[in-house]
Amino acid sequence: MGTGGGLVVIDFSEQGNSAYFRVDGWSGQEPDRVWAIGPCSIVRIPLQSSGRPIMLEVEAAPCDAPPVITGQIVRVQVNGTVIGGVRLESRALIRCEIAPELARPDGVLEVEFKCPGFYVPMLSGINDEMRPLSCWFTFIRAYTTDMFSPGPHFPASRPDIPVIALSPPFVETPLANSKESPMVYTFGLPGAPVPAPEDEPDVGENDFTVTERSSGQLKLLAPRTPGAYVLRLDASPLIAFGQPKQDVTILLDNTVIGQLSVEQAAAWIVPLPRELTERRDILRLNFMLPAARRDADVDPSSDTAPVGIAVTRVSILPLPSYLLPAESLRAEQAGQPRPIATSAQYGTDDARTLPASVIEGLGMDLVSLVRGFESLGTNPEFGVVQRKLGLDVVNLFRYCEATLDGLTQALTDDLNAAADPARFTQDWHDAAPRLTLLPYNLRWRTFGPTHDAAPDASGRAGAITIGYLRRKFYEGLRAGRKIYVLKQGTPVPTDQAAVLLMELNRSGSATLLCVEEVAAGRQPGEVDLLTPGLMRGYVGRFAPDTNVESADPTDWLRVLANAVLLKRRPNATAAC
Repeated sequence: MGTGGGLVVIDFSEQGNSAYFRVDGWSGQEPDRVWAIGPCSIVRIPLQSSGRPIMLEVEAAPCDAPPVITGQIVRVQVNGTVIGGVRLESRALIRCEIAPELARPDGVLEVEFKCPGFYVPMLSGINDEMRPLSCWFTFIRAYTTDMFSPGPHFPASRPDIPVIALSPPFVETPLANSKESPMVYTFGLPGAPVPAPEDEPDVGENDFTVTERSSGQLKLLAPRTPGAYVLRLDASPLIAFGQPKQDVTILLDNTVIGQLSVEQAAAWIVPLPRELTERRDILRLNFMLPAARRDADVDPSSDTAPVGIAVTRVSILPLPSYLLPAESLRAEQAGQPRPIATSAQYGTDDARTLPASVIEGLGMDLVSLVRGFESLGTNPEFGVVQRKLGLDVVNLFRYCEATLDGLTQALTDDLNAAADPARFTQDWHDAAPRLTLLPYNLRWRTFGPTHDAAPDASGRAGAITIGYLRRKFYEGLRAGRKIYVLKQGTPVPTDQAAVLLMELNRSGSATLLCVEEVAAGRQPGEVDLLTPGLMRGYVGRFAPDTNVESADPTDWLRVLANAVLLKRRPNATAAC
């Protein structure tokens, strides 16, 4: 390449040169293609443009499965700047011009292809392919536009392949739609908002709409204000005997927007691509359930209970800035979670020297450190850890027992039922009185002395105490100073944790720390920052449910210290 121009051709065929340019998010070379894997695939192209415009040409085809899945969305980003996107519905040559100011001084073009519609075909019942596929590529060309006269363009590989241009990128204004009222559809409940009559989905007989057998559809009103939105889906599985879960593929306008494994009642956040929501009146959601299809194939005439999912709530919500980039919500579905930052300090300190190291490193005593955290329940272990680290204070969820779904529904409802003592029931568990808040199935050991009190009297006193702690909980949320700790026996996927984070942030600026047992390749005490305000920490081993008093605070202290480090400097990687 000289001053007359430059040309780089990347060949993705089996004998091609693409291995020298591919970075992340690619399959191996196949006879005539390389697949883009997951939400983002990157190439690095060395091309000195000497201040001249560059033409980028990409020949690619979508991973589709007509008539249900008919295309993919491809967004192109060059050296960190989004230059446009396209709805790819067939093999095509994508052509776009790169402005000279986007070139790096070293002459490298880092081109990212972001494909939010990737999916695992096997989970959709299409074939046995287990890779999260989006598109396949045959070649990429980049060249300076002054190379050729009179015409600057190369042809596609075949005459019948269309040439398409990128649409301009959406203007990212996260607050543009912040005043848009959430659109909430709850099924079968009195007084609940529902879609317009001509677009009303089939509603079940109870408090859900049933998506059974192999597929189902919901038609919802599209948002009126342009902007980025997410879908919140609340559902539970309707499982045939012997099935552990329901795999569900969610499509919008015949493009995959999410793949979920529904094992129990839960809520998920699914990004809605703006390419599929802008300038629309109606959003058509489709659900593919391959396990339900297999069940129907075994006995098509069966008249037993429905198999599928029970959808109890669907919401269309403005995408908050703290969940950007939205593709991070689906990264785990591709097996490619990429944290913004990781902190792994204090990993070499033993239990004796750790407290002193933390105090010196953070510039605060242990009680001040622990006071900055509050439990979100599901298990009393973190309350025991707080007490062992010197802070013995009662808050709403410190000794609460709950399911993740119960906690989610409680926060969605602002725990309004806790303000009414009549909504509690009292029973005895392990020879101790226990209060249960039935609408959310939250359970507490009764507060205060109860041996000499009548059961109903002690229960009412405990309910009043919980009502008071509810008010304190929301005062703390509005203050925006604490990190809220969710300890779960099984890892909480990002798309489910995002639901909790959004509910917490309706009342203030909150940080959510999900803690799980250490995974392969991680070390106890390590903390990842997944999105702004959402962290994941690891401890070596949880205490058994039958003896939470045996909880070891050592790894927990490492997690708390690293969470504080990430909150202080969220854009820095503090791994050591």
